[in-house]
Amino acid sequence: MVKIRLKRLGNKHRPFYRIVVMKSDSGRDSAAIEILGNYNPLTNPKTVNLKKELALKWLLEGAQPTETAAYLLKREGVLDEFFALRPSAKAKFKFLDKRTATMSQQSVVETAAPAAEAPAAEAETAAPAAATEATE
Repeated sequence: MVKIRLKRLGNKHRPFYRIVVMKSDSGRDSAAIEILGNYNPLTNPKTVNLKKELALKWLLEGAQPTETAAYLLKREGVLDEFFALRPSAKAKFKFLDKRTATMSQQSVVETAAPAAEAPAAEAETAAPAAATEATE
């Protein structure tokens, strides 16, 4: 199987990555079949230089992107073009949806916060009313 994934380059604590096509059983730093572009997470904003036509060609030939590579391809619009050509492939990329079950649940802190704010809000509304009564 062929994968689209990241190959780490750069010095210690200063990484940048190449987006490459490799065999799935090869190591991270082994020889790549083809280089599709690069990704630098240290710049602000993070930069991605990608050969979109080449990436789309490999996706159509059956290359499977890793999760990080899929996020980068989606950000650059390559996956949207791929889904337009092959709508049935979208089922394999459900992890790209930002709304998951855990993200949509409220935390305990968020549910307790409105209850704690309610008495304070009642006290604020009662205080102005008492002040207007005292002035009259």
